[in-house]
Amino acid sequence: MTDPAPPAIAGVETFVIHPGGLGTGLRISIARPAARWGRGEPVGPVSVVFLTDADYAFGTVVEASRLGQFGAEVGPMVVVGIGYADERGDYAFVEQRRGIDFYRGPRRSLEVPGLGSLEIGGADAFLAALLDTVAPEVERRAPETAGARRILIGMSAGGHFAAHVLTQRPDAFQGYALLSPALFDPWPAAGDEQLVEAVRALPSGAIPSDTTVFLSAGGCEEEPGNPLAVGAIISNVYRMRAALAAQGVTTELAVFAGETHNSSLGVGATRALRVLVPPGR
Repeated sequence: MTDPAPPAIAGVETFVIHPGGLGTGLRISIARPAARWGRGEPVGPVSVVFLTDADYAFGTVVEASRLGQFGAEVGPMVVVGIGYADERGDYAFVEQRRGIDFYRGPRRSLEVPGLGSLEIGGADAFLAALLDTVAPEVERRAPETAGARRILIGMSAGGHFAAHVLTQRPDAFQGYALLSPALFDPWPAAGDEQLVEAVRALPSGAIPSDTTVFLSAGGCEEEPGNPLAVGAIISNVYRMRAALAAQGVTTELAVFAGETHNSSLGVGATRALRVLVPPGR
């Protein structure tokens, strides 16, 4: 069993679990609500934010949540980062696993132009690990999260996973953030929008009426010459917003001018928290 790495952020609890059927260990990090400057604990019910791709994004989201709580711009929240026990900081392991855990469909091998062979498929097993193993263990260690409003944040392939959860288990979370989401089944042809089509195909009322979805993209993501342009990320977040609106879902969409696929993470996470965890909720 791999020991958890010491937390790089103060006040974070980190542990490793091995969900059955997943085939890899997950490193879970829990950041509890922050006290406001000189004014004690934040006021209001706690939300719990589950973040995929914690090996990339946990620090960004935690600091955004703490600054937001300090300034009373967001409500109190527990941020739960889901990373990998075998990741060593060079992103080699996470790059191998995220295609398997975040993309829907059976596990399969795909030839990606310029990248070689890529293993993808297995999102249902990752979702089962999240709901059946991660969430109960978080509630055991942080009892204040029991019954709390649940938020799921995913970026890029993690956004594909969040959209898949929205179509398969829309009741599992009350808020979703799809940051520069890959709303296609890889590898995409121009205009592919399979996850948008999956939302369109849902029966009326399938998504609970109290669900809120935040969508974002970087304004540079479809510029000519951008290798990600074929994924139509900006176009697809607009299509997804329309599909969700037709389902009666509350949405907010932001396209950040001048930002790329990667650089839009920070501002996207900050805006998502303001939308999904408003103060005094």
